[in-house]
Amino acid sequence: MSTKYSSSQDVPNTSLADRLDELSIAVTQKGEVRDSELTMRIPAEVDRDADLVLAEAAKRLRELGDDQ
Repeated sequence: MSTKYSSSQDVPNTSLADRLDELSIAVTQKGEVRDSELTMRIPAEVDRDADLVLAEAAKRLRELGDDQ
């Protein structure tokens, strides 16, 4: 991924969705394959780091739910 976004809220939905797909595959893997996908980077990559991607996706889903 990249460090082209300065904030999680700047990441487009399509990028978040693509990363969620990658993470869904990674969690089923073993060892280094899984670990490399779940590693947090310094500096943080808001469109790659699993914790940031998952948190932003959850936030956006909650916002969608609030509209209904």
